[in-house]
Amino acid sequence: MARVALVTGGASGIGAACAHALREDGLTVVPTDRHGVPHVMDVTDEAAVEHSFDDIEAEFGPVAVLVTCAGTIIVPPDRRPLIADIVARDWDETFRVNTRGTFFAIRAMLRRRRAKPVTHARIVTISSAAGQTGGARGGADYAASKAAVLALTKQAAREAASLGLTVNSVAPGPIETPLYRSVNPIGADQAVVATVPLGRVGTPEEVAAAVRYLVSEAAAYVTGSVIDVNGGSRMQ
Repeated sequence: MARVALVTGGASGIGAACAHALREDGLTVVPTDRHGVPHVMDVTDEAAVEHSFDDIEAEFGPVAVLVTCAGTIIVPPDRRPLIADIVARDWDETFRVNTRGTFFAIRAMLRRRRAKPVTHARIVTISSAAGQTGGARGGADYAASKAAVLALTKQAAREAASLGLTVNSVAPGPIETPLYRSVNPIGADQAVVATVPLGRVGTPEEVAAAVRYLVSEAAAYVTGSVIDVNGGSRMQ
């Protein structure tokens, strides 16, 4: 029986690429999003996340793989927002989607796998290079929310280990997605590309390739780790 994979933010961008890649690998993939896919799930709604997991498991079986791609970024069109200028509403909304949403999904997954473990269970979060470096285009709200995702990933990895469930993260740099283009219009991202040694923006498929590995049976001894997919813009 094929493993069931739930992908949040699966309607476009990295989420859609991950859903496609995992489907190619033979998983039963259930992409979720606030709109645009058959399975609507708002990751910021605590009850909705729980109900969606229940509905999906009732229809497809236990979720073996969770990939958390749902995210947001709020940036003025003409400049990077400074800490002094970020309003509480934008800070809260960024954390509500990026951090609380990831937490709700991870918690729902851990609750169910604690009650009913499955083999080769995996959680992969999508964080960001911004959470590691402070970011180049987004504001402190985005960078801090993604840094929180990295910390949450490591804590979840420790707690899930006894279940045989691995938890890892992929930290993309600039990737050609609608979210990226919402703050970096075509033709206006020269400054971003200049920070990338490979000299280009990455593709969602390149991020999905890293997710593909972490989800695979071959990655059974990898947990609490972060794979950077950033064209060399951050080397450690």
